[in-house]
Amino acid sequence: MEIPAAPRLRVGFILARRFTLCAFAKFVDVPRLAADEGDRSRPIRCNWTVYSASMKPIRSSAGISVQPEERLGDPLRFDYIVVVGGLVGEIERLDAAHVAFLRKATGRACLWSASAPGPSSCTGPG
Repeated sequence: MEIPAAPRLRVGFILARRFTLCAFAKFVDVPRLAADEGDRSRPIRCNWTVYSASMKPIRSSAGISVQPEERLGDPLRFDYIVVVGGLVGEIERLDAAHVAFLRKATGRACLWSASAPGPSSCTGPG
């Protein structure tokens, strides 16, 4: 397989407090499977990053934490930004730095929510 110089698709993930693991797993598995041949899960054609305003682990609604890989920065480095919400009421308390980052990205990158109408994945009422 010829390895491209840069990935064709770059996906950034913001995980809300008490995010839903199922929604996150569904979204992250798509670029993982599309990124490589032969089930090797190498981020060649696609890459994905969990990022946050701080580097503190983000606790899911199941109590399992995910460690962000990078701090917020330029949202233009992503083709898609996915916000993974969780329990009702938590998405409204998204960190102010995340909100500013998403406002900066609006109109420049595609924003998806894993807990809102549109291209989304949700495990609860909504």
